[in-house]
Amino acid sequence: MRASRITLLAALGALALAACGRSNEQPAAPPPAAALDVKRPLNALGTEPFWSLKIRPEGLSYSDVEIPMIEAPDPVFEPEGAGASWTAAVQDGRRLAVHLEAKVCSGLAGLSYPFTAQLTLGTKAMTGCAAYADEMPKPGG
Repeated sequence: MRASRITLLAALGALALAACGRSNEQPAAPPPAAALDVKRPLNALGTEPFWSLKIRPEGLSYSDVEIPMIEAPDPVFEPEGAGASWTAAVQDGRRLAVHLEAKVCSGLAGLSYPFTAQLTLGTKAMTGCAAYADEMPKPGG
C-alpha cells in the first residue's frame, strides 16, 4: 500500500512539474486599437516633472511648470497595436510626440487612468497617464 502511495505522489509531482512550463490559459490579448477612440478629446499628464498635454484632432497643447503652453498644430496620427501616436512640430522647431497605450496607469493620489502615455518634447522624454477629457479621474470621485 505504501509503495503505491509513493508511486502516486511521484506521478503527481511529475505532472505538476510538467505543467509548470505550460498553461492551458492563453495570455490576455492586448485590446485592439479601437479600444482607444481617437476621435474623442484626450488629456495626458505626468509628474516629476509635472506636465500636461491636450490631444485634439486640430493639434496638441503641451504645458509644464516652466512652459505655460506650446501649441503643435496638425499632428500626424498613427494607430499602433493597442494604442496610437501623434507627432507634430512646435513653433521653435522641436518635435512633440506622444504615444498612448490602452493599459491602466496609476497617477497622482492613486487615481486610475485607462491609458499610459509616453511623451517626448525635443530630447526630453516623459511618462504619464491619460484619459478622455470628459472622463478624467478626480480625487474622491
